[in-house]
Amino acid sequence: MLPSSDLEADLQAALVELESQPLAVLLHQNGILRNLARDLLMKRLLDSVQFNAEEQALVISKLWEGLGEPRPQQLPPGWLEALAPELQIPMRQRWDQIRLQKWLEVQYGERVETYLLERRAALEQVVFAMIRVWSQGTAEELYLRLIDDGADFGQLAHQFSIGDERLTHGLLGPMPISQPHPRIQAVLQRLTVGDLHPPIQLDQCFLILRLEHRQPASLNEATRQLLLQELFQQDLQATLDSKLPAAIPELLQVA
Repeated sequence: MLPSSDLEADLQAALVELESQPLAVLLHQNGILRNLARDLLMKRLLDSVQFNAEEQALVISKLWEGLGEPRPQQLPPGWLEALAPELQIPMRQRWDQIRLQKWLEVQYGERVETYLLERRAALEQVVFAMIRVWSQGTAEELYLRLIDDGADFGQLAHQFSIGDERLTHGLLGPMPISQPHPRIQAVLQRLTVGDLHPPIQLDQCFLILRLEHRQPASLNEATRQLLLQELFQQDLQATLDSKLPAAIPELLQVA
């Protein structure tokens, strides 16, 4: 049984201690102040986005898409608050996403292709096969069966593998090459398609890996959106890291 007999007394003591600290200190210690700063930055960012008349027509079309409601000709001040209450939350989400998308394109659109060159290796997609067993001896025996006897990798994975990969006859992916464990990444980066790697140890298991497919990163729409978001998050975190340390002492002093 968990030691809960003194939990109420412990909570009361903890609350007394918390009450003795300024609110700003508590918010800072629990990461709430950083989240609040992030939300305020996002609000200023979104409020700064403007659409010209031509863009506004497309924005309205996206906002009302699939709603079955009459579409307005323009978005006057207070348009969101004038909607029916049940529409305000989903419309707010669409509105924020549309404004953020324009901001991302304006700020980072011209940098995406260059940034792709930096991230190309990590964004490469791979499909690989894996057999995972507890025993080094079993791994070496299966490896020899594969290279000497021409055994079927999928059948061996289905029969012997101890992980969920047995359900797919050993196949994993497609996935970014950066997704698997770093040791698996290192092996896959050295392999060419069809290559089988000798067993490696990872934690308490032994793995046999074979590269099935390699797809270099390309600038399709999904990749473009991923890169735009990465650039944005880098700037957002850098701004918070640079601004908060200077602001916190003054906030704590005021509190």
